[in-house]
Order: sequence, then C-alpha cells, then structure tokens
Amino acid sequence: MLLCSSLCVACADASDEGEMVEGQPAALDGGDVPDPSQVSITAAAYGCGTMNTQVGALNTEYALTFDDARGGRDDFGTYHVACDVEITYTFPAGYTFDAPSLDVFGDVYTEDAAVVTVQASRSLAGTASVSKTFENIDTDVEGVFELLSIPAGGQAGSAPCGATSATVNVQLRATIGGTGRAAVKFNYIDGLIPWRRCQ
Repeated sequence: MLLCSSLCVACADASDEGEMVEGQPAALDGGDVPDPSQVSITAAAYGCGTMNTQVGALNTEYALTFDDARGGRDDFGTYHVACDVEITYTFPAGYTFDAPSLDVFGDVYTEDAAVVTVQASRSLAGTASVSKTFENIDTDVEGVFELLSIPAGGQAGSAPCGATSATVNVQLRATIGGTGRAAVKFNYIDGLIPWRRCQ
C-alpha cells in the first residue's frame, strides 16, 4: 500500500517500512513567500531515533521521517511512546507565518481489547499557546494510517513580525492501554508553512 503525503514531498510504502521516495514539489503561489535562498529549515528530534529532513524547493513544505519512534506490548500493562521535534526556521525580516499545519503518519497494530491513543501538540517557542489533537484507536487494526492532523494557525499563533527566526516545538505521544497485543510507530510528519508578509 502506497501512501503519498498531501504535499507531494514524500511517500511512504507500507511494504518497506521507513522507505521514503522523493516526489515533485507542489505548485504554490509565491506572492507572499520569501526568497527561498534566504530561508533555512532545520530540525532536531529526541526520542524518535534517527530523523531525516526533506524540504520542498520553495521552503513552504517539508517532511520529517523517523526510524525508531515506536513502542509495543505483548499483553498487559501500559506502554508510552514519546517523540519530541524542534523545527527552526530562519528567514528575512518582513515575513511571518502562522504555526504550520502538520499531518502525522504511522503504523498501528491492535488486537483484542487493546487501545492505542495517539496525540500531537505544537507550539511556537516563546509563547504559552499550544495546539493539540488526539485520536483513540480501539478496534482491531493493522496498517499505515494518517494518525493525526493539526491545521495551520489556531491557538499556537504566529511568528512575531520583525523576527528573523522562529522555532516550532512538536510533541508526539502514544499510549497503549487496555489488554491485548498492540504496537504503534510514528513514521513521518508533513508540514506546510503558511508564509505571509508582515503588515
């Protein structure tokens, strides 16, 4: 089964776990997008294993892939998976962006009465506002799914005008509860940056 990101930056093939295939950057309106040569996007991950970062040609979209953001359980007990990502954007003065949209994809397996709860939160460093979303997976399932989606903006706000850098913190969490075998793995995140000029 082939799952392609909505941004056409990368694809994940469920038959070959972790493999990423580069695609063509989506066509985007560049009217309010800063010069790509003046923008950089870097990311660091903690608790996710090795992370690979792919950035689109216009610096408006990216994909982050993980090789070891996983957990599993044979029968009873509670198991937690934690993956923290710090994404830093450097850009020219005169531009800002709302907190980027995020789509989180991963592998899930549950059986019997096992329940997997996945959660993602996103915040801009220096602000107290956080956007969160969660999903409970409590039926027998197996495969690669879009686990979570956070729209752009929302409570997480925007990068301050006049700044030339901003950091977005992303927390991915999974809890395995109930009874029965279960496993969960975060595979990759698609991000779309809604750039705009400062007013």
